Amino acid sequence: MESAIERLQSIAGDAWNQAYQKTIDILPEAALAIVIIGVGLLISTGIYYLAVRIMAFFAIDKLAGKTPLQQLLRNVGIHKNISNIVALLLFWLGVLITLVFAADVLKLEQVSSALTVVTRFIPQVIAALLIVIFGMLLAKFLQVFIEQTLMRVQERFAVITGRIVYVVVLIFVIHLVIEQLGFNLSFVTTNVVIVLCALLFVVSIGAIIAARTLLENALACYQLRQELRVGNKIAVGAISGTVRRFTLTGVVVETHEGDSVLPALTFFQQTYSLKRSHGERS
Repeated sequence: MESAIERLQSIAGDAWNQAYQKTIDILPEAALAIVIIGVGLLISTGIYYLAVRIMAFFAIDKLAGKTPLQQLLRNVGIHKNISNIVALLLFWLGVLITLVFAADVLKLEQVSSALTVVTRFIPQVIAALLIVIFGMLLAKFLQVFIEQTLMRVQERFAVITGRIVYVVVLIFVIHLVIEQLGFNLSFVTTNVVIVLCALLFVVSIGAIIAARTLLENALACYQLRQELRVGNKIAVGAISGTVRRFTLTGVVVETHEGDSVLPALTFFQQTYSLKRSHGERS
């Protein structure tokens, strides 16, 4: 009985001595790891506040507010601003880098490898988020630009064209974001591009058919510019007056009742009279 107790005491003593020795051996490394974590947390906090100030200076939240992204985040339950989200991602990036260093000091290779994988992913998320913001802004800018450019021609055609451009740019932005996040979707991308090209072809044919009258008037207006000048007095059907200016598809004529916009095809479908200082031509 006494020998069994002595053996247990010997085993417990050896275990204690080994644990004590390992603790003594690892104590400097543990102390260094704690210092690294403390300094890393301070630096990460500083990076967070610096990132918030920088993005406030460049008005990132205002830019994001002009895109559907902010409302989309709120719909999924994220009520933070874009600047706060990016700053938090940078904060956690700093924390993870700190933990990687601490794990390396403690020689925890598996923990270090796992944290390294996550650490590499966060910059990709930040880059993807910024691509979404500026991509949506570019898509919105092109949509507004095209709508305003074509608004004088035909309002409905301008709105439809602007929305098509917005969707196309947005699709390419999403593709860039997916690639930035490291997903290999080459097979899916190829099929999407084929389908998208087919849709654009069909839409283009439809737009050309829908804009047939528009194109005919534009060509007729180009021909009229060779024959008419601003200030000429004309008579077309029941309308007579003075040519004030040309639009893309018609002629603005000043009459006694006010300005009238005549489609250019009208001058080729009806007989018109042109009064010049040296005579009259029909």
